[in-house]
Amino acid sequence: MIYAEYMPPRDLVPWVACFWRIHGCASETTPFQHRVLPDGCADLLFNLSAGGAIELVGPMSTAQVFALSRSVDMLGVRLRPGAVTAFSGVRADELLDVVVPFSLSVSAEHVAEAGLPSERRRDAGCFQVQLRLVFDALRAHVAALDEPDPVISHALRRWVRAESHDFPSVSILTRDVGSSERAFERRFLANVGLRPVSYRRLARLRTVFRLHAAGARGWAPIAATAGFSDQAHLVRDCRAFTGLTPTEWAATQAARAGFVQDGAVTTV
Repeated sequence: MIYAEYMPPRDLVPWVACFWRIHGCASETTPFQHRVLPDGCADLLFNLSAGGAIELVGPMSTAQVFALSRSVDMLGVRLRPGAVTAFSGVRADELLDVVVPFSLSVSAEHVAEAGLPSERRRDAGCFQVQLRLVFDALRAHVAALDEPDPVISHALRRWVRAESHDFPSVSILTRDVGSSERAFERRFLANVGLRPVSYRRLARLRTVFRLHAAGARGWAPIAATAGFSDQAHLVRDCRAFTGLTPTEWAATQAARAGFVQDGAVTTV
């Protein structure tokens, strides 16, 4: 299995964290176990090997393992944390841990067919053609929408991609945005799907993963850098969100696919 992530066009950046693709062949008798960890995002999923409906995968509260067998070719649109409510018109907490059909101006079958070889497309990359179809459909969809909640976007920027222990508390963030903690929690839950405290824990854990991917070693010093009280604290949160210890998670990174969200992003 091969997994890759692709940068979104500049005009879709407020909505899309990245586009991704996983493809290859897996044994029918021994399916490939693809573990997806929670990241606060929702994903639009196009099954290019089977066509059919587009699915909206809501934000996840814990890891899910998908068994992939036979020929696999999936294209995903990873919506930014906090974007799914404005994008779908459904509260994020109602989409938590669920998968629902979603309608765009293009179908998964249409996108799949765009990747079939033809004289007209023989000089163009088929996957790039598919991506451009999805780009156009997304642009048409968001053209009439208000952008994601700016208050929640501000809060998320303080937690996403932090590289040190400087994860502001919920009380500090609510002070910054001029809101009560209760009102902020309701607003955050509606737009992100997780409670602010849970999302902050998740963002801190994902910083651990990024530090490890960047070459940092030793779970105790990584835990300290990311703001955990100690290594045991890191292990507890890692098990809660992923079902794995940090060492077990690291072992999954040796595979060519698996949990590789936030992997190397390829420009299109």
